[in-house]
Amino acid sequence: MEQVLNYQDMSPDQRESALNALSSIGFLPAYGKIKTMQRVMDKSVGDKMPQFYFVFRDMELIGYMFLIGNDKLYRAFPWLAIDNLDELPMRIVEPLTDIAIKTWSDESGSIINADGSVTEKSLIAQSYKQRLADYKHGIGRRNENECH
Repeated sequence: MEQVLNYQDMSPDQRESALNALSSIGFLPAYGKIKTMQRVMDKSVGDKMPQFYFVFRDMELIGYMFLIGNDKLYRAFPWLAIDNLDELPMRIVEPLTDIAIKTWSDESGSIINADGSVTEKSLIAQSYKQRLADYKHGIGRRNENECH
């Protein structure tokens, strides 16, 4: 069965294995390599962003969800969040989406976008709720038999 682990809760061996396996499931950092990602991930603390979640099935990495919270802070991760939820079975998508909704709901404030517009963090939580509803209706994700 699948297991979702926060980077903070992983052993050093699990961390190394997960970081080395990311490219095999289609993730590469925007800048740098594994050591660059590791330096950023090692800074994650408590319930604050950034948070990095990995999904394993029988010790094999099949998914990820990175909640960065600031698209300008880390060159390796220039996104507010990034994941491969659309490639995972719903039994994994639902708990991961719940984590994202809670994390974004707990964050107060707003984000200034590249174009100067402002996005409230609570709206990002709403977008995850909508995304989950869409996925449940088969919109925007792979068919269950095509998932990892």
